[in-house]
Amino acid sequence: MDLEQIRAFVNVASLKSFSEAAEKMFISQPSVSVRIKALEEELGVVLFDRSRAREPVLTEAGRIFLDYAYSIINLQDDCREKLSGQREQATGLVYVGASTVPGTYLLPALLAEFKKTSSAIDFNINILDTSAVLEGVLNYSCDLGFVGLIKEDERLKYIDIAEDELILCTRQGLLPQADYEQGVPVEILFEHHLLVREKGSATRQLLEKQLPDSAFDIANFPGVIYMNNLEGIKQAVKEGLGVAVISRLSVQDLAATGTVELFPIRGLDLRRSLYLVHHRSRVLGGAAKMLRDFTIERFKGYALNS
Repeated sequence: MDLEQIRAFVNVASLKSFSEAAEKMFISQPSVSVRIKALEEELGVVLFDRSRAREPVLTEAGRIFLDYAYSIINLQDDCREKLSGQREQATGLVYVGASTVPGTYLLPALLAEFKKTSSAIDFNINILDTSAVLEGVLNYSCDLGFVGLIKEDERLKYIDIAEDELILCTRQGLLPQADYEQGVPVEILFEHHLLVREKGSATRQLLEKQLPDSAFDIANFPGVIYMNNLEGIKQAVKEGLGVAVISRLSVQDLAATGTVELFPIRGLDLRRSLYLVHHRSRVLGGAAKMLRDFTIERFKGYALNS
């Protein structure tokens, strides 16, 4: 079994493209195909279903082999780094998937700080909903994920790195601050148009889980406006289009300008953790491992208002 054959397989699986895999490996597309065909012949299985015109899809055997293939490649990379004594000078590209809040409000500062000591490591970052991030970690298209919700799966390892909470956000002056210093009753929500994220977002899932049974039915609101963009929701609240229950972390910048106001909601536990997640059985490459370890150290003892 040739390591370059395995690398070709891993690249096609993660990029879902023979041509992009060839470009990444600086070889021709036919060379990629030849290497994977030879690997399939040696293993005695078909790794890709090539019947679909758009993109190669892993067969069941391909999905099983992918775990082993990544482990082999990453072990080789890890061995080279340790033997060379150049671990601190690791290079490479780390594929990161992040849901909206950690991807927008935690990652930029984290990566900027990381680059000060690891300038040769680069990143490919996709901002997705939580479900898509976790799927990316599971199918190896993401080395690391940053999410605000746990979905139980024995293949995933979650590391609690930060605290957040959902909070009612309104335009300035909509509600009298003096009346709601201890929080807003849930019933207040149903007096206003609600701006809400798409179903796949961790923010919406937590809100639905914490509201009383059936309370999230759109019939309980004068109107519901769906947006798949958090910044759009914030601007819409500022302009008085409606109210939103969103991450405190995400709206602190706007609240500081005095254009929106924030209220806790009585009777609901809307606290949550933000997580770093990676595949439990995957051997991370040197660059991804450095970012994982740096993140854990950076957010040690993190508090919401720190």
